[in-house]
Amino acid sequence: MLINHSIIHAQYEPLAKYWGVPVEKVPELLAIEQNLIMVDGILKPRLDTSSFGGTYINAKENKVFINTLNSSMIPIVKSFPEIKPYIDLLSFLNATKSSYQLNTTFNELTILAQKLNAYNVEIGINPKFNNIVIYLNHKDDKVNKNFIDSAAKFNPIMQYSETYPTDSTPLESNIEKRKRLIEYRLLDGDGLHDRDGDTVCSVGLWVRDSNGQDYIMTAGHCDFASPRNPQGFVDFYQKGWYSLSTYNYIGPLEYFSYAPYDFGLIRYNSTNVTLTTLICNFDHQTIYPVLYVKNVGVVTSSGTSLCKSGETTHVTCGEVIALVTSATFHYPDSNHTDIKKDFFKTDIKCDSGDSGGTVFYYDALRIPYVLVAGTVIGGTNSTCNFLSIPVSFRAARVDFNLNLTVVYTPQNE
Repeated sequence: MLINHSIIHAQYEPLAKYWGVPVEKVPELLAIEQNLIMVDGILKPRLDTSSFGGTYINAKENKVFINTLNSSMIPIVKSFPEIKPYIDLLSFLNATKSSYQLNTTFNELTILAQKLNAYNVEIGINPKFNNIVIYLNHKDDKVNKNFIDSAAKFNPIMQYSETYPTDSTPLESNIEKRKRLIEYRLLDGDGLHDRDGDTVCSVGLWVRDSNGQDYIMTAGHCDFASPRNPQGFVDFYQKGWYSLSTYNYIGPLEYFSYAPYDFGLIRYNSTNVTLTTLICNFDHQTIYPVLYVKNVGVVTSSGTSLCKSGETTHVTCGEVIALVTSATFHYPDSNHTDIKKDFFKTDIKCDSGDSGGTVFYYDALRIPYVLVAGTVIGGTNSTCNFLSIPVSFRAARVDFNLNLTVVYTPQNE
């Protein structure tokens, strides 16, 4: 049977939409991007932190951009034997802030935010802007006035957004056009509802500890407002994208933390649903309504393209805009401020209920397998934050004495 290449490439539709290119162009751009990530990895250890101010990649331009303060260092960088084959891929940009300055300022602002009890503040180093970006919400201006005034002396970019605008109705309007049959396979990106039937978060990766116990990864803050069982945990149930609350029991959110790592594990304790290594892609029901978890991918470059699958906004794509990010966090019913750290910021569209969903990137060589990168922990209509798998596993090991592995799709499937 002959299959049209447009159908084969249809799994790339969300990424094609983000890049503004035909789906047939996406595999080529993914191959270019992987090459740029490799070059960026060779380059960064050779950049002096006082002469350069970070790097980022752009697949459509086929370039690694290097923020440069001291142009006399450019010939030295180009002279490295490992760099010479890739000189045409490098673009040196004039910059004013070094990596050393940016990291120092980032640390000072993070400490300041905690000290002044800043509310709903995120701080990140954005290489494209060669600057610190502070993400704020105008509704918090009064409580954050002292922090904003004090932070201004560092000359950061202040970027305002509304948290979780309610603009997801177009997705819900598709229910009659494409209803999901209620099935008992649990997919990454499915919804999680509590015992009251309220959708809270999204299903993340299937992981397993060294004793053979299975868990579903999600965000730690998913237990905030839900009722608890007699053991003190929140019980979660499956909710498909186009279904009502099912009360198909999954298990309790037994391990969780809010800060410094927003991380949670639902103990699989169910005969109602079956775990899978599949990611929900039901809005693109060609021959690939699901994607297959092939392996773990580690994100190392700003500008890397990523996608996520979540219950509210489904599969959406974007790129990494900050590899170094922190955020203030207020414990419920408390004035105590803590700091979330070591998460990545992207310009992927997210919304309330997407937290816990799986972040992934496409494998240009093996359709429809994907590499998984982390777990959604929050965001807005224009940004999405995620905790990487290595950081999540480190938190599980240190905080809960759990050694976790991701369960992958057998490669013969």
